[in-house]
This record gives sequence, C-alpha cells and structure tokens, in this order.
Amino acid sequence: MSVTLLCMNVAIDLVVGCILFFLPSKIFYRLSTQLINYTTPIVYGIPMVLSGTKMFVDQVDIMQASKSTNSLLLSSHSSRIDWMVAMFIGNLTNIGEQPSRKCRVGFVCEALIQFMPFVGWYRKLICHDIFVWRSFDKDEHTIKTNIADFHEVSEQRMLFLSPEGVIVDYGEKDTNYINECRQFAIKNGFKPLDYVLTPRYKGTSCLLQQVVSGGPIVSICLAFVRDGRLLNCKLLSEDRVVPDIYDLTQGIAGAPVDIFIHLRRISVDPASSFNAKAVLMDDYIWKDSVLAAWEARLSNGELDGKWMAQYTPIKGCKRDILINHLAHAFFMIGMAVTFGSISFLLKTFAWIFAVISVSHTIGWYANMASMESVPFETGIKAAILCFQATKIKCSTKKRA
Repeated sequence: MSVTLLCMNVAIDLVVGCILFFLPSKIFYRLSTQLINYTTPIVYGIPMVLSGTKMFVDQVDIMQASKSTNSLLLSSHSSRIDWMVAMFIGNLTNIGEQPSRKCRVGFVCEALIQFMPFVGWYRKLICHDIFVWRSFDKDEHTIKTNIADFHEVSEQRMLFLSPEGVIVDYGEKDTNYINECRQFAIKNGFKPLDYVLTPRYKGTSCLLQQVVSGGPIVSICLAFVRDGRLLNCKLLSEDRVVPDIYDLTQGIAGAPVDIFIHLRRISVDPASSFNAKAVLMDDYIWKDSVLAAWEARLSNGELDGKWMAQYTPIKGCKRDILINHLAHAFFMIGMAVTFGSISFLLKTFAWIFAVISVSHTIGWYANMASMESVPFETGIKAAILCFQATKIKCSTKKRA
C-alpha cells in the first residue's frame, strides 16, 4: 500500500512536470526544483518518517556545507535506499537545532533505473539525473553534458554517486564478485575490504566538474541498525541484509531501522590531476573501518553515551508529511471529480497495487532477494536476469 501510494503520487507530479518541458531551460530547471521540493516528502514520508525510522549524523557542519552549494558526495552502496536517505537530507529545513536550506539532490545511477515506471521516469524526465551504463567510454559525454547543463543555468545541486557501482546480494555470482574485489585490493597493496566493495575510479575525475568555487567533495558512509544488529555487516556474512524500501516500511509493524550517517571531507583539487585509485581506496578503507567499528560495538553491547554523543538526531516532521500527503490526495480526488473519473482513479490504484505485489513477489521468489531500489525493480530485474541466464544456456548448448 505504501509503495502504491508513492507511485500514484509521483505519477500525478510527473504529469504536472511534463508541462514544464515547453518552457526555456532556465525556467524549467527553476520550476522543476520547486516541483521536486514538493514531491520529495511523498517519496520518503512513509518509509522514513511515519515508519519510525531514526536518522543521525556525525558531522553537521559538513552536511550543511554540502547543501549550500554544488557538492559531490561519494556514498557507500550497501543498501538500495541510499537515494531516499539523500533526498531526505536535501529536503530538511532543520538539522538538530540548526536551520538548513532545502537543496536539489541529483544522482549518478544505473541506466536501467530510468526505465522503471513512475519513479524512474520522474528521475529521468523531471530531475535530469545522470544515468550511466558502467562503461566510462560511453558515459563520459553523458556525465559532462549533464553537469554543464546545470552549471549553464546556475542551478545548484548536491550530487550523489556510489563509486562501487553495484550492489551484491547472496548468489554465487555475487560471492565471486566480492572475492574478486578482495583480490583486487590485495594485488594493489591494500588491505582487503570486508564491508564494502572496491570502488570504480575511472569516471571520478570527470565528475569533479560538479564542484565549483570550492564546493565540497564529501565521503558518506551509512550504517543501518535494527534491533541492535548491523544490517550491512560483512559482505560474506549469512546475516547481511541489503536494506530496501520494504525494510524501512517494516517500521510501521514495529521493526524500525536506525540510520547513522558518517561524513568526512575528501581533499582533492578539481583543477589538478590526482591519483583517483589511491584517493578512493583510502576512502573505502575508512568506510570499511567505520562499519567494522559499528559491528564490534553492537556485538559487545557497547553503545554507551560517549559513543552516541557524537551523533546529532535529524528528524522529519510528521505533521508536514501528513499535510503533504493530504494535499496530493485532495488534488488527485479533485481532478478525478472534475473530470468524472473517480472510478478510473480507484481502478488505477487497484491495478498498480496488483502489479507491484505480483512483480515484487515473483521477482523475490526467482532470486530469493528483494532488488527494490525503486518500485517494480525486483520483478523487472528478475526477468532480465532470467533472460540472460536462458541466453547463456542456449549459447552453451550450441557450442556443445
């Protein structure tokens, strides 16, 4: 129900946003930012506020600096809702006791996401995120053009990316990739990483165009804790959970997730050349140590006052979320009444609910894991993986 409501609301905002296509670029970006600010609470409202999810940050000053200008945030990628955390941060008007400005949040994300119904379309058409195919030769022009477009109209944003590029689940292919990352670290003279994958570094120099006039480059590491246990524990652990939308909404039933945000600045001059591999590997060694410290403390029951004192709670306002949801609901119902389409509205809701339920359930059953970064992804990716596996089998039989 929660995800269906999300899709319905985003669909309405997507229709409204399409009207903006006919405006000049500068006006489009300005108005689309306002529309994004209006839509964003719909996206994170139930999973991250009404579900009881709690969030904490260790460096408020870095977070404030990241929101005040063009910034580049290099995030760990051990969950499927990093993007939702980023949108929550960007939409905050208070961090602890400090006022904070809303900022536009953009993402460098897997190209497949842009084809996902509703949220994927919205991120492509309205938000103008950077969608990459994980081949720098193909993606370089896309990245540079996107960043140049935002700079040309002087529209600032906080740009998130995960240098790991992929999320690993629990299959044989995933385990093999984890071991390949560990071997890569050893081969290059680094300690093998237990909690995060090794980063991909070839496109990093290109992305530094995002930061201008001293804008910050920030490393962000997320620790997900539920019932006194680290969800994003060691990659090869049988207890590891890859948090997604459904893990957050479980908080409604009494199993909320606590999210701890660790930030640190990365000292890189965008105007000069740098060793991207060394910089990112050093950063990921830090991320690995952060998660190792969390798991050690949780295992020993050592979350004392001194440890928790380093964090500032950041909260969303439940009243504002409810008002935002009601505003969307009244708008949808009002439009339906105006055009005599109440029956169509209810049928659409029922169909979306049915399709999401079937897509997610069958996709989960096929892979024994949820892949829900955005709605419909589990089912669609399961179908793609099934097609790829069938294609490989057919090729093998022909060769035999």
